[in-house]
Amino acid sequence: MEEKLRDLVNKATQTYAREEWIKTQQESSLPLFDYRFDHVQEVVRIAKMLAENAEVNMEVVVMASWLHDISKRGMGKIPDHGKASADMARQILVEQGFESAIINEICDVIIKHVGLTLEKPLSPIEAQIVWEADKIVKLGVSGFIHFIINGIKYKPGLSIVQIAKEIGIFLKLAEDIVASMHTRASKKMATIRLENLRMISKALENELNL
Repeated sequence: MEEKLRDLVNKATQTYAREEWIKTQQESSLPLFDYRFDHVQEVVRIAKMLAENAEVNMEVVVMASWLHDISKRGMGKIPDHGKASADMARQILVEQGFESAIINEICDVIIKHVGLTLEKPLSPIEAQIVWEADKIVKLGVSGFIHFIINGIKYKPGLSIVQIAKEIGIFLKLAEDIVASMHTRASKKMATIRLENLRMISKALENELNL
């Protein structure tokens, strides 16, 4: 009987839940959440922090951070988005009057930011820093929030129990991401964020008796 009641309630609420999300978006001139902009903005912030005490070209780090995902306007995947973003960045920077030498450096960094793990450090250091910032944003409490919001789009209809299990699966990848950090500042930051993510995952599992 309980299973029948579950299905009854689920069917009764699904249509209204969907309509409420649609209605809210239609009534707002802003997106419910602009993940791509939020991600890029956080990458810029983190990259600046990582570059503060390193011998780097800060202009290259900052410009590459802002433009590293320029070909990915939304959440969808773009084939070879590193090269696609570098090509778009080159056009933008030429139009803005940047010199070809620094444009080449920025585009090189953008091309190299792809991939969730590394076997060895990237060169130049600017590429490593932007790669690390891009991955650190996926960790910790802020990464958890992005994970939840993105899950609504990529896997609609998940329950809180299913979300908790998805986070548990992601933790293994998160450990591999942290192991790919090579600068001292990124190792420290990523390790702290990984521990925060573990605590959230464990607390959620405990609440749900998983």
